[in-house]
Order: sequence, then C-alpha cells, then structure tokens
Amino acid sequence: IRIGGATVLPGDIVLGTPTGVIFIPPHLAQEVVERSEEIRVRDEFGKLRLAEGTYTSGEIDVPTWREDIETDFQNWRTEKGK
Repeated sequence: IRIGGATVLPGDIVLGTPTGVIFIPPHLAQEVVERSEEIRVRDEFGKLRLAEGTYTSGEIDVPTWREDIETDFQNWRTEKGK
C-alpha cells in the first residue's frame, strides 16, 4: 500500500502524532525505540542545563557535544538513573 510517498507493508508499525504519521518496519522497531529514548534523555538534560544557565543553546543544540558537556551528561544520567 502506498500512502502519499510512503510505502506501507504488512507488519509495519504505525506511529501517529498531531503533526503526521510514520511507518516503522518491524525489524527497526527496537532500534527506533532505543534511539528515541536516548534523544528524549539528552533533550531533558539540555533543557535543564539551559534553564540553569550552565550552557548556551549554541553549545547544546549541536550534533555532537564537547567532551566536557558529554561528561556532564553522562554523570547526570548516572545520578538520575536514566
């Protein structure tokens, strides 16, 4: 089945949000869940540190954090049990 430009196959997982729908092949589902959780935790840390004034958005909103920020994140994550 094709919906718009997307092909949907039997067994695909459908994820709908207010902004759209995506189809996830079942063999990628676990990876998608794990990656999205990693992104959610990083976003939580980034928002917290921005609110505290620890880092600027220019330091947080980049694909790869500096080593000191990554270390801070890993320490925070361990402390929070995330």
